[in-house]
Parts: sequence; structure tokens; C-alpha cells
Amino acid sequence: MARFFRLFHPALVVLLGCAILANIFMSHYTRDMKAKWVNVPLPPSSLGISSAFLGDRELAFRSSAMALQSFGNETGQVQALKDYNYDHLGKWFDMEDQLNHRSDYVPFLAAYYFGATQDPSQLGPVIAYLRQVGKNPEGEKWRWLGQAVYLARHKMKDNDLALQLAEELADTYRPGMPAWPLQMKAIIASDIGDKDLAYSMMVEMLRTSSESMHPNEVNFMLDYICNTILSPVQKGRDALCKDQ
Repeated sequence: MARFFRLFHPALVVLLGCAILANIFMSHYTRDMKAKWVNVPLPPSSLGISSAFLGDRELAFRSSAMALQSFGNETGQVQALKDYNYDHLGKWFDMEDQLNHRSDYVPFLAAYYFGATQDPSQLGPVIAYLRQVGKNPEGEKWRWLGQAVYLARHKMKDNDLALQLAEELADTYRPGMPAWPLQMKAIIASDIGDKDLAYSMMVEMLRTSSESMHPNEVNFMLDYICNTILSPVQKGRDALCKDQ
């Protein structure tokens, strides 16, 4: 051991000892400190984050989407969704959409993960994002607009917004799609008590679109008209309900 110390200048030995003591002191001083969550930060621009990945937008999308999923858990603690900054989350959703508007990964996160917040009043940015994505004509993006209707109607309890979204959802309908995007507004109108509007909409859908619908969907609409929208007296007088 003595030979080992003779190989080094005394100043180096003193410096090493000081470093060890400093390390012991810092470990003792910080042992009760915990990492603090600073909430959801503002996102970088899509150009800025893709530049960090040498222009590879897909790699930037995948990396940032994983980071988005992990917000609230990176400090070793689990944060409640109600504590998240949803205005900042909305900006993250928009940035991700600029990087990749075809993927359903971020809409899925927005609808089924961030949409589960304990504070429904926060859902505005989530619904706005799903509303935007749901109007994309590619694939079956309209389903995300349907999820926006659900969040507005059943989570936020905003019937006016739900009706607006349902009308926009109906505009996405194309032959070959399920019929429920057309039916949604009428169902909501019936639920909130506007039976006349619900009836007229259902009848109009049967008149104009029944030929492109599956027979089961037509049967559902007839059953809904006769057994949900109409009263028993009205049902008995309506020709549509003859066999219901």
C-alpha cells in the first residue's frame, strides 16, 4: 500500500480524498430528495424535433410518441391524469400529427388514455384533436370523430357540442361504412328529449340511405324509432311500426 501511494504525487492523493469526502457529503445531504415532476412541457416544433433525428420524421414521431405516453411516470412516481397540463398535451397532439398524420397511435392515446382524466373539464384539447383527425378521409379516421362525440356527450355532458360533432360525423359517411355515424345525431337528440328531431332524422336516413345499409342496421333503426323514440300510442299509429 505504501508503494502504491509513493507512485502518486501527494496533491493527487489529497484531491482524491477530498472527492471521496464530497461524494459522501452529497449522498448524505440528498438522500431524502426526490425527483420533482414539472408537468407536461411545451412541445418542440415538428421541424425542430425532426432535425434532432437528422431529418428522419418517422423516427422523430416514434420517439416523441413514446415520450408522450410516458409523461407523468418518468420520475419513478405515477401522476394522476387530472394533474396534467391538457393545453400543452393538445399542442403535443398537433405536433405529432404534423410528423405522421396516418398513424392511429397518438389518436388512440388521446382517446383512450388521456381521455380517461378524472376531470372531464380538461377534455377540450383532446376532443379538438380527435375532431381534427376524424375528418381525415384516409382509412377509417372517422372513428376518432365518433370517439370525440362520446367524450363530449358522456364525459363532458356537453349536449350542444356532442350534436355538432355528430353532425360532422354524419358528413363523413360513405356507402359501405357502418350506419352508426349517420344515426349518432338522432340517437343523441332522442336521449336529450328532442324526439321530433330524432324521428325526422331517422326517417330521412331510411328514405335516403337504407339501400346501402345492412338489413340488420335497417332493422335496428326501425326498432329504435318504434320502441325508443315513439310512445306506445304513436307507435300504434305509425305505418313504419306495423311489424315491430
